[in-house]
Amino acid sequence: MSERATVFQMDRIGEVIVVSPLGDESSFRYFDIHNQANRVMRMLDDPTVLGVVIDLAQVPTLGWVMTSAIVRLVRNIDYRGGLAVYCAASPTNFNQFSAMKLGRPWTHHDTRDLGLGAMRGLLAGGGDAAGEDG
Repeated sequence: MSERATVFQMDRIGEVIVVSPLGDESSFRYFDIHNQANRVMRMLDDPTVLGVVIDLAQVPTLGWVMTSAIVRLVRNIDYRGGLAVYCAASPTNFNQFSAMKLGRPWTHHDTRDLGLGAMRGLLAGGGDAAGEDG
C-alpha cells in the first residue's frame, strides 16, 4: 500500500466524526495505519468535533497495530472532553474493546445508526448512552 492507502473511512455528521477502520495490519502496512490515524487525529483536534463513533462493522478482528491506533484516537478526544462510543463490533472485537476503559461513555451499540443516536442524545444532554451487549 502507498501513503494514499485508505485505512479509515471518515464521515463528519454535525459535531460527530464516524471512523470506520477498513482493515488491519493484514490489509495495510504499519506506516499506512499510523499515517492515516494521524489524519484522523487532526480532524478530531477541531474544537467543533465533540464526539467520535468507532464503527467496527468492516473488521471482524483487529490486530495490535490497528487497536493501538484506535486507542490513540479515542484517548485524544477523551482528553479534550469529547465523547466516544463504538458500534457493530464482532464478538471478538466486543470482548477486546469492552474490557478497555478508553473514554466516556465508551459503550457499544449494535449498529452505526444506534451509535450515532446515542451520541446525539449525549450531546443534546438528555440522551441515554446505555450500550447494547451485542
